[in-house]
Amino acid sequence: SGAGITEDEARSIALEHAGVTAEEATVYRVKADYEDGRAVYDVEFAVGATEYDYEIAQEDGAILSYDSDVEGWAPVSGENQTSSQGAGPVSQEEATQQVLDRVPGAAESDVRIRLDRDDGREVYEGELYYDRTEYEFEIDASTGSFLEWSADSGR
Repeated sequence: SGAGITEDEARSIALEHAGVTAEEATVYRVKADYEDGRAVYDVEFAVGATEYDYEIAQEDGAILSYDSDVEGWAPVSGENQTSSQGAGPVSQEEATQQVLDRVPGAAESDVRIRLDRDDGREVYEGELYYDRTEYEFEIDASTGSFLEWSADSGR
């Protein structure tokens, strides 16, 4: 077996997966760790108000789990409010489709979603189980923005 990947390679894998460049991201930490008896790198970074956490296998660079969430959220109103679906709140069907767009091959029957109130705002939260991976999400019901997204492929 080879020597595995380096911390720099783990950082690059996480940044590429998140779709951001090293220049855009503020990297807080890349740390060697053990999770369930497996050597991993914990990679944490932020882009703007969004924080990302990755767990990457040291042996082969596989992404074992990841999540992202928006920190310091503040409500917006009036003309500052934007939505990819146009003005007004996002429907549960639109939120479900956004989740499905992130997981190619998954079907609507794989998604569990519900409308909830969190920190004074309406959000869609739920799970998607597909291809031995559990995805958890939270979507702002007024803008359609993902507030949280995580994937965990059972080890």
